Amino acid sequence: MTRTARRGATAQFLALGRRLSPVHRDPRNVLQALCLVLAAMGATLLLWGLQATGAAYDGRDARTAARHPVRAAAEPGTRPTGRWWESRDVVGDRGFSVVTIEPLTADAPLPPGLPRWPEPGESFVSPALRDAVPAAATRYGKHAGAIAAEGLAEPSEFLVYRRPPPGTAPSAGPGGFAGVVGYGTPLPEASDFASQSFDRARSDVKLLMAPLLALPVAVLLVTASRLGARQRDRRLAVLHAMGAGRSVRARIAVGECLGPLSLGTAAAGALLTAVTLTGVRLPVTGHTIAAADLAPLRLWFPLALPPALTVLCLAFAALHLRIRPAGGNRPRPTRDRPSAWPGYLCGTGTLLALWGAMIGNLPGVRIFVLGLILAMAGLPPLLGRAAARAAVRLTAHGRGRGDAARLIGGRWASAHPGVIARSCASLAVLLGLLTQVQVLITELTSEARHAAALAERLDGRLLHVSTGTGDEKAHTAFLSGLGPEDRVLRLAPGAGGAPPVLLGHCRDLAALAPLSDCPGTEPVPAAQAFRERTARTEALRWMSFGDVNVRAVASRAPLTGGEGDYVVLTPRSDGREHVSRVAFATLAAPSVGVPGDEFVIGASARARIAGWVLLLAAPGLALLAVTGAAGLLHAYLDRADELRPLAGYTSGVRFHLRTAWWGMGVPTACALALAAAFAGLLGAVNLAFLAPSGDSPLPLLTGGLAAALVLCTGATVAGGLLSSRFTHRWVPRGD
Repeated sequence: MTRTARRGATAQFLALGRRLSPVHRDPRNVLQALCLVLAAMGATLLLWGLQATGAAYDGRDARTAARHPVRAAAEPGTRPTGRWWESRDVVGDRGFSVVTIEPLTADAPLPPGLPRWPEPGESFVSPALRDAVPAAATRYGKHAGAIAAEGLAEPSEFLVYRRPPPGTAPSAGPGGFAGVVGYGTPLPEASDFASQSFDRARSDVKLLMAPLLALPVAVLLVTASRLGARQRDRRLAVLHAMGAGRSVRARIAVGECLGPLSLGTAAAGALLTAVTLTGVRLPVTGHTIAAADLAPLRLWFPLALPPALTVLCLAFAALHLRIRPAGGNRPRPTRDRPSAWPGYLCGTGTLLALWGAMIGNLPGVRIFVLGLILAMAGLPPLLGRAAARAAVRLTAHGRGRGDAARLIGGRWASAHPGVIARSCASLAVLLGLLTQVQVLITELTSEARHAAALAERLDGRLLHVSTGTGDEKAHTAFLSGLGPEDRVLRLAPGAGGAPPVLLGHCRDLAALAPLSDCPGTEPVPAAQAFRERTARTEALRWMSFGDVNVRAVASRAPLTGGEGDYVVLTPRSDGREHVSRVAFATLAAPSVGVPGDEFVIGASARARIAGWVLLLAAPGLALLAVTGAAGLLHAYLDRADELRPLAGYTSGVRFHLRTAWWGMGVPTACALALAAAFAGLLGAVNLAFLAPSGDSPLPLLTGGLAAALVLCTGATVAGGLLSSRFTHRWVPRGD
């Protein structure tokens, strides 16, 4: 055969595959085409997500390296051209950097993103911080402008550049400002900026994204390949009998799927290409990807679409290479007793999960995860059987009441438990796994739990003020700027390895807790100085990382000299904002916070991973729900011909809607409700033993269950309407 003839034969086989599934003649072919379109869209989204992740990380890494200071100590023989100091602040549960800079020469290079050097007492604030907290525009000094995009790791970053207020004398060297000669270094292993302290590696994002989207795409492809399996198996068997080889069957399968897959790829590709022109703000997480970071995708993403489409077509064709017997889908006699392994597997897994949760620690977590996997593996067949049992009971009630639709629908569901199980399997398993992931990720460490409880009791009225650097004059100005109702103490380092000493007037010390007696000039342990322990005295242990001694002073004058951080007690409801403004207006590089908030910030950053899990899992959950609904509807329509003899009984649509409701809607709702209840039970075990401070999985379960029920309701209504088209008339023949 010549090359031209082979090319002509290929075109004919592709056309034959396309004609075998006309979507305008049979709604079942529409369902198959819908599954293929959604599979292509899911694969396109996965491809875009992987490329966008790489491009966003590349852009962020480049900007991070460009703004990293080059310290003079790392460049022997160079003189510093500026000073650089990083302190930290907190908004809500997010920590970020407040970078204090000062030029030492007229030609000192600017940090990226700044149009000029700020004047003494001025600050540049990132747009995201200014939008989130409008008061931050003037908290750190007179507002000089916004930091440009090239100075931010990402558009949603919180960052401040400020210059010390006039009259302060920043100190250099160890413990003081770092001398820098410029900006731009190779990407550091650990960033100096607080907003990047808890960043995840790009590999973590890709490893999370790939299975959450690839699994639904694979399920959609397999489902689409088995929709209309009876007719397709007969065609393939005839072709095999005629001598057609694997190549012929593969080309026919490619022709069958090429149109819908191309449509899905083109639609999703066009939409996602448009996103690369505008940038995108991701829901749930609030993370923003700039259009400049996505610029490389404008070339590489369209070029990657044809190979992705080719892979999908080949995968679909590979599912049709094995020849099944033409009667392989005919009903077979059911077993008297169903297999017992799903029950044993699910029960064993549940007991293992409970045992592991009770053990706790790392071995317990491993046992819990093993039990969870076993339980999820055995759950789908049990859901189908439970739905069948429910259908049997529904049938019994329908027989007694003479309800034909209920009787027919219940009998269909009880005879096909596998259809219910397959329609719910992937969604139930993924929902159960995501529930446990959310609980484990949002679990706080013991330090974070205690710090959160302490912060709640302190209510922002006890603040830890680190001066960073500064002289006695600046400290005096800070104390003078506070209100007369504010109480000020100082935590000075102890001499010769002794515990830190808390200095303050007896009136100010009594604001922490009732005093046993006013301490003298010699330090005494805090346990002796105070009659009782309070949340405020406990906060001192967080600040000093241990025990504290207490010494009284006659006035605030001794608090201005030497070293040490300040403890400010304020009765104002906006105490943190008030103290922060005073500190940044008088001190060179202060930091204001609540004792222990660094633990809460770290735990909150870890908990925000749950938002990323939910964001990446949402498309997969939606695709799996659509897959289950499509498979259920197709299986119901496959047997719609069996309802044709009922055309003499009724020709109304209402009868078919009620038949579909009792045959599909009610059993599927029962199965999904049981799956959600089982996932909630394992989540409750996780919360009770392994992750007592984790977030409740109830919103996730409720949202997933509601979305699945909506789709199943839509499938039920569609099944009733479409089945009425099959049964509007019946002509007996061949009886």
